[in-house]
Amino acid sequence: MIAASRFVTAHALFEGRADLEGYPFQLLGVVSQRGTGTENLSAALAGAEMLIPYGWELVNVSEFTGSNHACAVMRRKAARFPVAGEPTP
Repeated sequence: MIAASRFVTAHALFEGRADLEGYPFQLLGVVSQRGTGTENLSAALAGAEMLIPYGWELVNVSEFTGSNHACAVMRRKAARFPVAGEPTP
């Protein structure tokens, strides 16, 4: 279902319920909507940080004060192919 919305909740990541295996897109939103103010922002960032070891990088963070949501936008790092003549690791 994550692929349909392009979002995953931070709490689904915390609870180990988010399966990103086969996620087809390069961008993903990590959303928090359970807290207020900085709680949401902190949860979205913590969820985003959990994805970094899996090849994702933080692009932007937004807090939507009218709806008590925070969203961390993540980008999947592109596979790096060696340039001709470059030594391979």
